Amino acid sequence: MFWRDPDEARPYYAKALQYATVAVGNLAECEVATGQREPRAAADALLAAGVELAVVKQGPAGVLAVHRDGTTAEVPPVPVEVVNGLGAGDAFGGALCHGLLAGWELERVMRYANAAGALVASRLACSSAMPTPDEVTDLLGRT
Repeated sequence: MFWRDPDEARPYYAKALQYATVAVGNLAECEVATGQREPRAAADALLAAGVELAVVKQGPAGVLAVHRDGTTAEVPPVPVEVVNGLGAGDAFGGALCHGLLAGWELERVMRYANAAGALVASRLACSSAMPTPDEVTDLLGRT
């Protein structure tokens, strides 16, 4: 959103993606980085840029994750009443890192990250709204 012309930004993203293992972005961010807005095309472009795992957040359409090894996970959003979106992406990212470092399979990681983000979006606060593992697991058990 800080670039007037996405074409001007793209070379910088391309250079940075060469050094990244995981790339995460919403549809608009992926479009700026890759020139692609369609989720699968954006994920493929991120993989072609050098990452091992491309995660494309699609808001109300859920999330798509594609690994270089061909593993794919596409999971729906976790339905919650949104109170405040601040911090939801941070919770998603933290939960994503947690699941990847724990060695979970890709679909489990994406479901867990989605649930963590949804919990924060359903709360008024931001940093103090970050969920505990038990809260994420509980929400997943209800969906």
